[in-house]
Amino acid sequence: MSRKNNDRRPHRGDRGFFRELRKFIMVFLNLLTVLLLLLSAKLSCMSPELWILSSYPNYLFLVLVLVNLCFFVYWIFRRNLWLLLSLCFFILTWPEFRSWLPLQAPWSKENSDTEVLLNKGIKLLTYNTMQFSGYQPHSSRNSNKVIEYIRHVGADIVCLQEAGYMKSDRYLTREAVLKALSSYPYQAELPGEKQMNLWVFSKYPIVRVERILYESRSNASFFCDVKIEDKMIRLINNHLESNRLTQQDKNLYKEIIDSPDKESVSHVARELGRKLTPAAVIRARQAEAVSRAVQESPYPVIVCGDFNDIPNSYTYRRMGRGLTDAWKQHASGLGVTFHEKFYRFRIDYIMHSPSLRSFGTHIDRVDYSDHYPLWTYFLLP
Repeated sequence: MSRKNNDRRPHRGDRGFFRELRKFIMVFLNLLTVLLLLLSAKLSCMSPELWILSSYPNYLFLVLVLVNLCFFVYWIFRRNLWLLLSLCFFILTWPEFRSWLPLQAPWSKENSDTEVLLNKGIKLLTYNTMQFSGYQPHSSRNSNKVIEYIRHVGADIVCLQEAGYMKSDRYLTREAVLKALSSYPYQAELPGEKQMNLWVFSKYPIVRVERILYESRSNASFFCDVKIEDKMIRLINNHLESNRLTQQDKNLYKEIIDSPDKESVSHVARELGRKLTPAAVIRARQAEAVSRAVQESPYPVIVCGDFNDIPNSYTYRRMGRGLTDAWKQHASGLGVTFHEKFYRFRIDYIMHSPSLRSFGTHIDRVDYSDHYPLWTYFLLP
């Protein structure tokens, strides 16, 4: 009996074979993961005009980071030097990770200094208002929530996108907006098509306003030269090209999340690609135009607004060339600014010249629009 039982046990050679096979499979999957991770991190350096597929892998970046972390933990438990592979690619993609998910130590010098600096700083707010929450009228008896929020937050400079209004008193009018925000004596407005309005309100003099020319279907960027005491800054307010996804498009995306199969994924990819592809190309050109305006500015620059693109995208990289991302520099977390059901991304930004010091960057989770407002403080050089 004992001999028969021994014959049924796996031979040492068999156990060794399966152990080596398992290791080979894990190494292969780990190599595949880190290669995809590197592509998702770095491929967006290439303009979508050169290769449209360069704009898509970045959406998978955080997922691939998580998978790579699982491999790292696996090799630690196995006490295997393959953990150095995952560690190496964590280091290579660390700049992109910090753009997606910055982490600030709670004991950092900035956090200890913030309270002291608040009274000295210039507060700037950027907010895509979704047409002031759907053109809701504003009066003493029936206040518009977006306008009340702007008044309450008390920023020194306010940059608005999708800040449209109507002529009819049944909706929000231009006169009502100006009256409600009368504490801002200086305004600059750049109307866009289909009420895609850009607006800047300032407590400091605006001495020059100019549109940045680029191709667009209904979006825009413009700069204001603002005089703050004896210093000048150039403020660029942006609303870059939208993907123009309809509710039907978003429902299609939700369907493949709920029940993915080859046919549905292929269908949704084709449908979304028809809109995402041209929008990505147009945004790339717009970002290049804004970047040129930044390079040509004689003053320190603040670039803010709705970029309609995620961190580490070509748009983000080009818009931020030579600039500091205030959220990345001073905050922690994903910094979600666009929120609609399962669509949650950081697409609104405040960037600035290194000669300006920003601090206290914050996102207010108020649901008056499909975007959250983003603000920060500045100290001038």
